Amino acid sequence: MSKKDRFNALLKDKDQETSKGEVSKNAHLALFGNENTSTNASETESVVANKETVSAETVNISELADKLAAANKPKRVKFEDTHTKSTYWIRDDILKAFNKIAGERGEKTRIINQALIDYFQKLEKEMQQQL
Repeated sequence: MSKKDRFNALLKDKDQETSKGEVSKNAHLALFGNENTSTNASETESVVANKETVSAETVNISELADKLAAANKPKRVKFEDTHTKSTYWIRDDILKAFNKIAGERGEKTRIINQALIDYFQKLEKEMQQQL
């Protein structure tokens, strides 16, 4: 009986049923076990390569691929997840000056955030000096 026939017989056996994308340990060992009757060098290399790529336990290729893809996929953080839109009243003269100096897209957001950070740091220093 050829290796292909033995493998097909193992897959048909109810004890060896596996879900799509899985290879059972027994089926693998029966097909590629300790016997190496192949005299063809390319078949021998194929058997060795298959032994190295399939682990001794059941491997779900689909789940493994999903995990690897998720790990390699960079997590893009949306601007809306890190910022909140809010409305404030600003004096007209300050707004005109602000609009003149703010150039490219996102510049106004950066300026406002930096101005608030500077303001909070200034308040913290003033509080420390009072203590």
